[in-house]
Formats: sequence, structure tokens, C-alpha cells
Amino acid sequence: MKKRIATIIFTVISFVIISSYSVYAENVVFINDNFENLSTSNWIDNTGRGTKTVEQNEDGKYMVLNSTSSYFNYQANNIYSTRRLYCSADIKFDSGDSEIQVRESRDVSASGFTMAGRVRKRLGYLEYFTNGKYEKMNDSNGNWIKLSDVSKWYTIRMVLDIKTNKYSIYVIDRQAQSVLTKVENVDFYGECQYINYFAFSSSSKLCVDNVRIEEVEVKKIGVEGEVYPKITNTNSTYLYKVKAVDDNNTEFIVDDVKWSISKNKTGISIDEKTGLLTVAPNAKPGPVLIKAENLKYSTKSFFFLIDIER
Repeated sequence: MKKRIATIIFTVISFVIISSYSVYAENVVFINDNFENLSTSNWIDNTGRGTKTVEQNEDGKYMVLNSTSSYFNYQANNIYSTRRLYCSADIKFDSGDSEIQVRESRDVSASGFTMAGRVRKRLGYLEYFTNGKYEKMNDSNGNWIKLSDVSKWYTIRMVLDIKTNKYSIYVIDRQAQSVLTKVENVDFYGECQYINYFAFSSSSKLCVDNVRIEEVEVKKIGVEGEVYPKITNTNSTYLYKVKAVDDNNTEFIVDDVKWSISKNKTGISIDEKTGLLTVAPNAKPGPVLIKAENLKYSTKSFFFLIDIER
């Protein structure tokens, strides 16, 4: 039975993956700056309180932003995304406070925007913004991470998903290429229909290099979970998820899925909102088809065939 069901499952999963390729256009690169050509024209001071220059070290040229009086914002020119936005930059902090802001900006007033993603260094400590408040970014030991070495370069990557209104942040030691801290799939502050604003902000010197901001497409999507749930003497549960992969080969979970079982079967049920399957002791062995629908990345419904075993 396992061999037969495995063949059917492989066929179904293959169909799901092949049929789920996105119909989006090609990736759009908005910013790709390493400053080797000495140009800083992609960066606009919208506060009038900053200066920008290009300097050089043994690794090459980079942009230096500085403050003439107080906090400045240097905004990236000509960004407009309604899909999935990647933002990556190498940064060397000074001792002052700094941050990266990404938002839907409707006008130049303080009230004319909705914040999508925000990460900041304040008194050396890293925080991110979600649901209207700042949260700590912790290291692998659960301690609030502090970037106190002002001679060190870091890579900060942000992935912002306009369709789900969630984002992720990764802070990487550039030299060691190790992840120092991360948060994944946290909420925007408010609902964004698009993102058109990315800015570096600081109260003091900020060095920036290798900035890349691009809109990417989701290339495949499918259901993941246990293929052979067991019937036991008590209720047993199994969690199913919808996962997608984008063109940067980043895998992420798709939320707000509606779950169901295509044909009702005694002793088998699934939570419509969470994807938690329950197998009761009175369930009978055999195949069950799980259905996932209401997906933000596809108008199709997706199916996942499982085999209930005793």
C-alpha cells in the first residue's frame, strides 16, 4: 500500500509544484550600488541634514553618510513594489543611533505613511518594529544583541512581503558570513498596499556598501506535512503548512490558508485556520486528500494526499 500511495503522492505533489509557478513578471532590480563608479545619485537626503561622500578601503569604495545637525534620512530613489521585496546592504555603524526604514509613503508629512519594516541600533542594541512597538533582536543564546564594534562591517537583509504584510530581518557578520541574529515573518505596522520608501537614517556617521533592492517573484508553492499519519489509542495530531519558494531560493510559510478535507471521513478532521489534522482512534486506514485554498500567491487550490495507517 505504501508503494502505491507514494507513487500517487509523488504525482500529486509534482503537479502542485509544476502548476504553481507564478505568473508574475521578471524580477525588477531597483537599486544595485557598490559605489565603485563614485556615483551616489540613487540616494536623496529628504531632511536636508546629511552629507554623502565616497571613500575607499582595501575592499573597495563605499558610501559615507554623515549628519550636519541631527537625524538624517537618505532615501533610495524610484522604488515601487507590490510583491516581495528584498533589501540587502553592508553597513558599518558609528557610535550614534541608526536605523533602516521601509514603508508605504503617501506624502512627505509625518502622518502620510504606513511603516512596513524597521530595524534600528539604539545605544548599540538592535531592535525591530512590529505592531506599533520595538522588540529586541536576540543572539543564539537569547541575549539582546549589541553591535559595539564600530570597526566591523555587517550585512543586513530584509525581506518584505506586501501580499502577507510580514517581513524578516537577518543580521550577518560580513567577514565570517555567519548569522548573528534574525527574526522571521513578523507583522508590518499597519496594512501596506505597496512599498515605495527605503531609507538609511542616523544621528552620526554611517558607512554603506553593496546595496541591492529588488522585487522578486514566487516560483513554486505546495503543501508540506506528514504523509503517513497513524491511528493510535488516543487522538493524534499532525500539522500541515503551505510553503513557497521565491527566486532567491528563500523558503517561507504562506499564512491565512483555508484548510479542509476533500471528502469527509470518520475520525479525521482538520482545523480550517491552522492546518492541524486530528486522527481519532475510530478512524479507518486509507487515503485522505487535504485541500488548501484561499492562497495569496495563487488562485488555485492545492491538494496533498496522505495515507492513514494503523
